[in-house]
Amino acid sequence: MSFKLFSLSLAILLVLSAPKLFAAPWIDVGDLRLKNDLQLLNDSGAIDISLTTWPVMWADVKHAMKNLDRSTLSAAERIAVRELEFEMRKQSGHGAKRSIEFVAGNARPLLRNFGAFQREKGEVHKTLDWDNEDLSVRIQANLLNDPGDDLVSTNFYGSYIAGVLGGREGAWVLGVGAVDQWWGASSQSSLILGNNAEPVPSIFLRTKQGQLFETPFLSWMGEWHFVSYLGQLERSRVVPRAKLTGMRFSFRPVEGLEIGLSRGMQWGGRGRDNDLSTFWKSLTSKGENTSSQAGNQLAGYDVRYGFSLNSSYAMALHAQSIGEDEAGYLPARRTMQGGVILSQALNDGDFIQYDVEYTNTTADPFATVFFNTTYEHSLYRSGYRYRGRALGASYDNDSEIVSLGLSYQRTDGSLWRGRISSMKLNEDGVARGNSVSRSANSLYMAELYHQCFIFDGRAKAGLVYLSEDVDTAFSDVKSLTASLSWEYRY
Repeated sequence: MSFKLFSLSLAILLVLSAPKLFAAPWIDVGDLRLKNDLQLLNDSGAIDISLTTWPVMWADVKHAMKNLDRSTLSAAERIAVRELEFEMRKQSGHGAKRSIEFVAGNARPLLRNFGAFQREKGEVHKTLDWDNEDLSVRIQANLLNDPGDDLVSTNFYGSYIAGVLGGREGAWVLGVGAVDQWWGASSQSSLILGNNAEPVPSIFLRTKQGQLFETPFLSWMGEWHFVSYLGQLERSRVVPRAKLTGMRFSFRPVEGLEIGLSRGMQWGGRGRDNDLSTFWKSLTSKGENTSSQAGNQLAGYDVRYGFSLNSSYAMALHAQSIGEDEAGYLPARRTMQGGVILSQALNDGDFIQYDVEYTNTTADPFATVFFNTTYEHSLYRSGYRYRGRALGASYDNDSEIVSLGLSYQRTDGSLWRGRISSMKLNEDGVARGNSVSRSANSLYMAELYHQCFIFDGRAKAGLVYLSEDVDTAFSDVKSLTASLSWEYRY
């Protein structure tokens, strides 16, 4: 049975036989304002919720709100709670919900972060969400202007169908679709899975909300989450239609601390074995460094710890390390990322977030440096990429970035964000696989982002300036990029 046929069969099975279910299940990757709200509440100690596995489930938010002590909240925290509860009611209400979004820019973006809203120069997204007691469905039709060699293209990225296993009280969500995911605490880039590339059509299984181990041997882990997916990559690559599997387990052993363990694997595809034996070899790292390699894999961990400094300030420290290879059944040839987030609640209900972040996508950058290793593979020579973009860090491999950012979130629903980054892209200058820069390039990047409500819809505007031209494989990239979007929900 082909992957497409299997996915269709699963979708039909869910539609016909899904037990009692839930409404819109999660907060999507890209909702920067709600992410900021959750970070403020979590780091101040008002709630304790998973923030490193996106989409974030509404069931977790609802549970956190039930245990919230509202009498101790600051003005900014009360506004954050109000926004989350409003969105939860709107998105989880039964029946049909529609939206349309228009996006336009003078160029394609070179890099993408958590809040990125543009992929092509022109886009129209028409979305229908339908929820009742039995099913949650999203159909998103996308019209794209000037994507690649075509003048106009269409796709259904962002669409999904999902259901809870075991009825309304079930603990697991099973679905199929093409949904952006983000694994890690950074808002700039995830080393293993983010929204840089288009979402891979996949079958996915994940916990509906945080779970607890009943056995004393594992109960110390506290609340945990698990997500796994099986997808198929595109046809136009060295190994056509290779399979992509990802797994992530995160847990919170103490308040404010979250630890995540992630794994990504490429295996199978045309001309390769696609059976369960090959999948098991990849899963258990057998043959990873031999001529009969079963697949390409990445694995690693991330940590986030948030804590309150006083009634006005909260802080979070985060780090991520992902290994491209395996040695002794542990990740090797690792990339690194780390950062600090400081939230400041103002008396009028506004709040500010400051952040500093460092990312290095060269394998073992502080030891024996391995260039042209991250996201590369001797058999899967198209690398850990989908449709030309890295599935992990937006900068692709062999790059070093230091960034300083500030977000100002106001009670009127608006958001301002600014960031300046010092970047060394493709440091060894070899145009082997880096999709962002085909030569070594040192430059600065300045970003300005604004979000507000206008004409009964949500508007976003972005401005990105690059201090140097980049020799990139992407077409229509400019040193100054301006973009706008407007979304209307009805």
